[in-house]
Amino acid sequence: MNIYSNAGRFLRSALALAACAAAAAMLSGATWAAAPAGQSAEALSDADKTCLGCHGAEGLKKDLASGESLALHVDGAAFAGSVHRPIGCTGCHTQINLAEHPAKTRKIASARAYALEQSENCRACHDRVFKAHELSVHAQRVREGNPVAPTCATCHSPHAVRPPSVEESSNSTCLTCHAGVADVHAKWLPNAARHLEAVSCSGCHAPAALKKVDLRLFDASADKRVADSTGKLQFDKLARAADTDGNGLDPMELRTLIAQVSRQIPKATFVGHLEVRNGVDAHELLAKTNASQNCSRCHSDAAAPFQVVTVSAIGPDAKLVRYDAHSSVLTSAVTVDVLRGFYAIGGTRIKIFDVLLALGLIAGISVPVLHILIRRLTRRQAKHPGENT
Repeated sequence: MNIYSNAGRFLRSALALAACAAAAAMLSGATWAAAPAGQSAEALSDADKTCLGCHGAEGLKKDLASGESLALHVDGAAFAGSVHRPIGCTGCHTQINLAEHPAKTRKIASARAYALEQSENCRACHDRVFKAHELSVHAQRVREGNPVAPTCATCHSPHAVRPPSVEESSNSTCLTCHAGVADVHAKWLPNAARHLEAVSCSGCHAPAALKKVDLRLFDASADKRVADSTGKLQFDKLARAADTDGNGLDPMELRTLIAQVSRQIPKATFVGHLEVRNGVDAHELLAKTNASQNCSRCHSDAAAPFQVVTVSAIGPDAKLVRYDAHSSVLTSAVTVDVLRGFYAIGGTRIKIFDVLLALGLIAGISVPVLHILIRRLTRRQAKHPGENT
């Protein structure tokens, strides 16, 4: 039975890869990048437009033997803006025989069975992700037969797949299912809401993965991340120009970059976010009992997650444009006013501020002590004016 199962998996993978290649050949000049947000369905291939001739209809569905209904509607504009646009419909739906479709349709046992089947198609292109995911608590629940355990489509909207790194919050997908986590974390984690805002879920739930800090370009006036949809900002070009020695942005070079960006976005700033360095590792999410609860991993001097730093903005193709920066940008007084809301006690301490704080405390204590001593001396002089003569 396992032999046939593996053979079937191999055949589906081969068909998917062939479909990917065929779709890429059809789309002359296409690149493996997401279309800009809001991309019109006109950007799709003629073959995909043919599919949308039926599947673009609102409310289209298929009644299953289980008594469920499987939604078959596809939003053309959303698909045109997804990372899967270049491979087209046949890149994933390898089971469909276009010569016989839709006159002859196959039987589908249940919506769950269909979701699990389609997840196997994802493996054809995303094998490394699958290997990481198979170690996760999500995959374990699937193997146990849990009917609500997430499949690929649960987290990655099937026809509107976008890189999670371009979302406003990398945790928004997790919170779709795991509601109320702020309250749960607050039982043991100080300032839980702030942690959920500044640290990706995988930052703790994938403890073996290497971490980094990404400084996201942010427009404070609009309270959102900067998306260079018109291509006028040219963030990568500005970052390269600011990096005069070509070895990553140091604190002064980061200030130069933000000054250049501010010519187009007056209230530009950077918002720090701690995340895994490799998106593949983000899929190896462990159960909460195995998640990291070691505060010193971040809240200690020279903590590992703060040694790798990037700056980023959302480019015109809706993918992140990243540029390397020195870890010193997190601890320099030069950059304190261009970094918004990212400070880890003990980990990103600005040393000069520690010195100033210590001097302030010493001064604050010294002044009243000296005042008391002087008053005592003057009172003594007043009581015994000729004592020292």
